[in-house]
Amino acid sequence: MKKLWYDNEAKCWNEAIPIGNGRIGAMVYSGGIHDELQINEETLWSGYPKNNTKKHSMDEVEKIRRLVNEKRYSEATEEASGSMLNIHSQSYVPYGKLFIDIYNEKGEISDYVRELNMNRGIVQCKYRLDGISVTKEYFVSLKDDILVVNIKSSEPIYITTYHAVMLENSIISENECIVVKGRCPTDVSMYTNSVEYEKNKESIHFSSVTLADTNGIKYAAGNSLTIKDATDTTILFSIATSFNGYNNMPKSNGREYENKSIEKLKCVNSLTYDDLKERHIKEYQKYFNRVELEIEGENFDDIPTNIRIKKAALGIVDNGLITLLFDFSRYLLISASGKGTQPMNLQGIWCDKMIAPWHSNYTMNINTEMNYWTVETCSLPEFHMPIFVMLKEFYEKGNNFGLRGWSAWHNSDIWRFNYEATNGVLWGYWQMGGFWLSRHIWEHYLHTRDVSFLREYYSVLTSACDFLEDWMYINPKDELSTCPSTSPENQFVFNGKLCAVCEGSAMDMSIIRDLFDKTIKSAKILGEDYSRYLQILSKLKPISIGDDGRILEWGEKFEESEPGHRHISHLYGFYPSDILNDKKYREAVKKTLEVRLENGGGHTGWSNAWIAAVYARLGEGENVLRHIINMFNKSIYPNMFDAHPPFQIDGNFGIAAAICEALMQSDGNSLKLIPAIPKEWRKGYVKGFVSGTGEIVNFKWENGKAVRIY
Repeated sequence: MKKLWYDNEAKCWNEAIPIGNGRIGAMVYSGGIHDELQINEETLWSGYPKNNTKKHSMDEVEKIRRLVNEKRYSEATEEASGSMLNIHSQSYVPYGKLFIDIYNEKGEISDYVRELNMNRGIVQCKYRLDGISVTKEYFVSLKDDILVVNIKSSEPIYITTYHAVMLENSIISENECIVVKGRCPTDVSMYTNSVEYEKNKESIHFSSVTLADTNGIKYAAGNSLTIKDATDTTILFSIATSFNGYNNMPKSNGREYENKSIEKLKCVNSLTYDDLKERHIKEYQKYFNRVELEIEGENFDDIPTNIRIKKAALGIVDNGLITLLFDFSRYLLISASGKGTQPMNLQGIWCDKMIAPWHSNYTMNINTEMNYWTVETCSLPEFHMPIFVMLKEFYEKGNNFGLRGWSAWHNSDIWRFNYEATNGVLWGYWQMGGFWLSRHIWEHYLHTRDVSFLREYYSVLTSACDFLEDWMYINPKDELSTCPSTSPENQFVFNGKLCAVCEGSAMDMSIIRDLFDKTIKSAKILGEDYSRYLQILSKLKPISIGDDGRILEWGEKFEESEPGHRHISHLYGFYPSDILNDKKYREAVKKTLEVRLENGGGHTGWSNAWIAAVYARLGEGENVLRHIINMFNKSIYPNMFDAHPPFQIDGNFGIAAAICEALMQSDGNSLKLIPAIPKEWRKGYVKGFVSGTGEIVNFKWENGKAVRIY
């Protein structure tokens, strides 16, 4: 039974159930009398395109390099900090809430249950209200691109729906519809805790329309739509924005974007609720049904999901809950991404705060990439496409050093902000994010074997190599290296001072080695010359192992300021990359991870998930299960969302990737089945996984032995 279910209404956002179609997202509370849906639209972001023309001086960079070469790391960190531009990415912002109230004489609720049916992509709520049977269903149509709520009752009821919009807006009733028009802030900053609507600056505008199809009597007035004496009511919501591309000013003149939301509703005017529902389910199942995972064991389906999570946190083995967590990640991917949409941000498409944690932006030192770790293995390549579109947009923007090629820093937004983040060197001064994302080009090719795709994006890879060829320098050991270099969000201690800037961190050099490796492999497939890339690859600074057997995070041995830091950036070369996989490095990875965990590492959801994936690649199934249980213990909210805390969607995909890695490993040449399953996973099967050889893989296992099913 692929269902999340609860016997109580959602009391807070982390208990509400997400629905979406990649463009519109909503969190469904399913209140019996007072219901609410918190709504988002993927292009509602603050700000506008800003053509910042200032470029960093390479003279500044050379000064930092001299300081690092002289081992004056604290001064180098201060110098790098002083060179930062002190600007920030913009923020993903919520539309607001749609409330649906049902009025009755006493308002007594009984026999309440709500569920997310992941087989159909539908949220349903059933209960009795003063003895009247009520059923509500919710979805955002993958086929028709509108939000749909249906309310059926055994006797006539009285319904009122109204909006509470969080953005600057005006609301009118028109032709029995509620029409909301407004705009996003011109600037949102978590650093100054401010939301600005500057009159002389443009921002994204929006228009939404809400209407009802009912067998009762309906009328609209002001902010609300009222339905009387109804037993069957369908509420439809559509929204469109003036977003006009990452480098164009929003189209707020005219009514083009306003008409889009109306046109969506006109297109479904002749369809009944059952038609809309059937069309959505058919489209949804086209994707969700591609993969099936079953891990046999004791069945706890009769226990509400929030209670199951609490039991699993205590170590009670619930293989059914683990498969639910896996299936939920696929549901989220289908609901939050898709062709023609923006990539998933830190919260997918679900965000309820005007000043969201970390602006709910694209954080490319792990989080954005982790969002897409399962997409190819789980046979959802269409949902990978937004990443590639974003890579091309970074490619078009170039870099802010006046060098050849392109790069992308730690943070970005819908405008493809491409500068260091404003919150300090250890967070912001890191421009390897786009090169990590470039690895996804190779992953997509491996799983699809689409040569035309590889050719289309080959220039993105070579242009990234161009930048790095210009950016890298010859270090005192006569190696090609990076400087300024950091290990994302971490610091070391040198001469009693906290420092962040070094030369050639393990993360930098692993990503660069991976990029050149994949560019060479791509060139071979496409018949392109790769001799220059081979020469550069041969001169790169190696990833070093210290005398204690651990990978040196900053390229040399330093005192760690946080031995249990949440990031395991220096293990990138082992997972998700595959460039450090010989016996020597495998042992170093294992030792590095052990020390990190001994000092409290893995304490955030995504970090714990990354660690589980590394253990899966190491073939350590019991450690994989331990970290899955740890997710339930520390990092899974009642609605199955991942807790950083607060909510970040990356951990949902990261832990699913660990499950995939435990069940199947494929590097493009070989295939391993059940390489890291714990003993509790005694029996099960997988249908529809896609390997790195481009094959669809079906298999079953029992008592540690697997066999393919054809």
